[in-house]
Amino acid sequence: MSVSNGTQSRVAIYLRVSTEDQVEKYGLDMQRDAIDALIKSKGRFEDNTERMVFAGDKYVYIDDGISGTTVISERPQFARLMEDILNAPEGKRPFDAVAVYKIDRFARKLSVLVDLIEFFENQGIQMLSANESIDTSTAFGRAVLGIIGVIAELEIETFKQRSADGRKAAIRKGVFMGEVPPYGYIKTPEKTLRILEEEAIVVREIFDMFLKQFMSPQQIADDLTKRKILSPSSSAIQYRKKSGSSRKKNADTFWSPLVIRKILFNEIYIGTYYYGKTKKGKRLPKSEWKKSDYRYPSIIEKADFSLVQQRLKKSKSRSVTAQRKQEDKHIYLLSGLLRCEACLDQQRSREMPHWVGEPRKMIVSGESVTARYYKCGRRNTKKYSGNYCNVITLPGDQIEQIIFDQVKELLKNPDAVINYQNKLKSRTQELKQLKTKRDFYEKLINAAPDKIERLKEQHQAGIISSLDELKQKIAEQEGAEKINQDKLFELETQIGKIVLSDNYVQTFKHFQDKYIKAMTNIEENRHLLKEVLDVLLDKVVVKSRPVTPEDTISGRKKEGQYIPYKLDLHFRLPKDMLHEAFFKFGVKDANL
Repeated sequence: MSVSNGTQSRVAIYLRVSTEDQVEKYGLDMQRDAIDALIKSKGRFEDNTERMVFAGDKYVYIDDGISGTTVISERPQFARLMEDILNAPEGKRPFDAVAVYKIDRFARKLSVLVDLIEFFENQGIQMLSANESIDTSTAFGRAVLGIIGVIAELEIETFKQRSADGRKAAIRKGVFMGEVPPYGYIKTPEKTLRILEEEAIVVREIFDMFLKQFMSPQQIADDLTKRKILSPSSSAIQYRKKSGSSRKKNADTFWSPLVIRKILFNEIYIGTYYYGKTKKGKRLPKSEWKKSDYRYPSIIEKADFSLVQQRLKKSKSRSVTAQRKQEDKHIYLLSGLLRCEACLDQQRSREMPHWVGEPRKMIVSGESVTARYYKCGRRNTKKYSGNYCNVITLPGDQIEQIIFDQVKELLKNPDAVINYQNKLKSRTQELKQLKTKRDFYEKLINAAPDKIERLKEQHQAGIISSLDELKQKIAEQEGAEKINQDKLFELETQIGKIVLSDNYVQTFKHFQDKYIKAMTNIEENRHLLKEVLDVLLDKVVVKSRPVTPEDTISGRKKEGQYIPYKLDLHFRLPKDMLHEAFFKFGVKDANL
């Protein structure tokens, strides 16, 4: 590969800069100046001709904004450099050497560098580096090049690890890594989050409208748009959470249901922050996200947030069910509420299976009519083989009417609500004290990383003499943090019980004020009644027993059949409200 005495080497130039290089001032001009100096430093032959000369502007290759770990095929200019070599006529190479500022301009990954060395060697092209003074025309130069490649790869991996560790430590101390704070928050000078009350008021209202007024995301979005509330992106500009002007095509006060759903799903509003949501540009499933131990100030109580998630999940489930049953537009009021206790006992299920509604075509007085029934989801001989449910079906209209009448009577009775509201008033002070204690323990937990850092600094300063003593003190601090976490969980549980009770009372009262007049007939508004039942009822357990010869049932009796005899209605309301309203309804005849 060496050039014979008196023959000039024509040198091509390869320049590469990434975003990090710009920060480190490895700019194009600086790289080019160093390479020009390298070429001149090679001196002259005895006849005063230069040993090396620049091959010409045509042979300057610049990959701007390309990482050193990027494979060669994905670097446009380096790919052009290789094409110029490979496409040249035999014996007429366009240049004899390629010069770079540093070897890591060629590659910062050893596997990539090895491929380059092999390519240039096969083509008879030298590799020159201005920074490391490397010349691959010698065996020693090639060996040094390999060593430098290993060091470069180790350096970049170490940098990545340090960056990841530093990012993790910053997040643990409450640094918010996102560019724009979530709606309802603003960044502090320390880059953590504090509540922006002007936006937080709207966040609380969104959750209240969804949870207590049963408004859909579309209805909430329409309401906020009508009232000309600034959208999150517009508000972020107003409060200088981000610079520039709005690029929205819609008005600054336009809200979309998608934005509402994102707010309702975002756990930042209960103080929980996730990071590491993407990998190599692809979004990861939530199970792979990383959760910060730092607790941000919460805008929504966990109990309310949990109820919202349940409703969102149910809403999604109902939409899927609706798509699967396009042929049957009928709304089954007890869908998702009826549960089969027999399957829990007899089939050893992990949980009580749901009962589902189904239509049946029947001939009555010579005419075809549709009757509607409820049956256990495990009552499917093909799907569950010998482990299917033997409880006979329930007539849909009669069962719905029974539960509808009971719920309607409950809504008509204001005494339970009034009495419970009076009781909650007496617990206002208790709730305030619990929240104060919660804030105290949250601050203790958030301060834990700084305490551990100070212990390490004391060890370095010699205040803590031995490594064993340092480990012991760190272990004591971690033990105290665990105790604080347990106390915080206990406080949140107590707060949740009070908040849930108040939330259900407000929802219950909302139904009383707004819907009771509309609930005069079960067929008037089945959509509305379905929403009411889903809010007030947790489940309706179908209890059954073996069929006896004395029972009257429709159709032919079969061995092993069970007959429903009781419905247990489990309300979501506090038990104190249900002192007179909580009941059980017995079913004595399967021909209800």
